[in-house]
Amino acid sequence: MAEDKISQRKEDLLEVIFEIVQEKGYAKSRDIAAALQITPATVTDGFKRLSDAGLVNYEPYGGVTLTDAGSRIARRTKDSHLIIRRLLELAGVEAGTADSEACIMEHGLSPDSCDKLTRVVAFIEECLSDSKMNHRFREIMQDPKDTIHH
Repeated sequence: MAEDKISQRKEDLLEVIFEIVQEKGYAKSRDIAAALQITPATVTDGFKRLSDAGLVNYEPYGGVTLTDAGSRIARRTKDSHLIIRRLLELAGVEAGTADSEACIMEHGLSPDSCDKLTRVVAFIEECLSDSKMNHRFREIMQDPKDTIHH
């Protein structure tokens, strides 16, 4: 039940909890509220819902930690975000725009699609290590009329 389809808001909350716990070792509602730019009361309500779904361990007025199921969802969401952001950056999208658009797109990406995109990004990056391919890639990205010919 814990890993059935959950809302984007819950995925965002899990992802931020994951990031803050990695950084500080624990997560408090005020840290999460600041990161998501929402009220602490909204965060507390989210904690209760995530706890009921078996995704977090929550103690009122204390911190919150992820369960194994919550951690899996948070990692999957974060991995999707990172690979989409990297792909957008490779396509020439400005870093801030790539990050905000990855936030939007990360929620619909299946684990299989994330894995395939990861392989595509790795391939592109490997190709770009060749100076000739890197030069050609930059030409294609700068001229919208320039296309890859078969």
